[in-house]
Amino acid sequence: MADWKGRKRKPRSKRQSLKPTLNELQAALSEFLDDIQAEIYEKVDRGLDKATEYLKGKLEDATPIDSGITRGKWEADLRYTNVRYINNVQCNENGIPIVNLLEFGSRGKPFVRKTVAESQNEVINIIKGEIENGSS
Repeated sequence: MADWKGRKRKPRSKRQSLKPTLNELQAALSEFLDDIQAEIYEKVDRGLDKATEYLKGKLEDATPIDSGITRGKWEADLRYTNVRYINNVQCNENGIPIVNLLEFGSRGKPFVRKTVAESQNEVINIIKGEIENGSS
């Protein structure tokens, strides 16, 4: 007789209680679900990595050319589990992020929220593709 992973188990006598069998089933199911959860988290993380790089590229492309080196200053932070950050690190002489001035300033050229909104479906598809197929 084998367990759900195909490992051999010793046969039970007919007089044994069902309780040990049910406890083993519960433990096996718990282990199985933990394995599935870990696999899904890994796939979500891979999908988030790919989606972050995609969106970072879109933000770089959408950054106004006349903003100087701001266009090339987008950075992705991939170090957290199931969370990703994209930041633009270019600041002016007063320490104010240029992208904030572009997005929210009185003479700004808003593009970040628009780019994120326009890219939302593709970001979702990249993550779903990684979960469903291991590719996106």
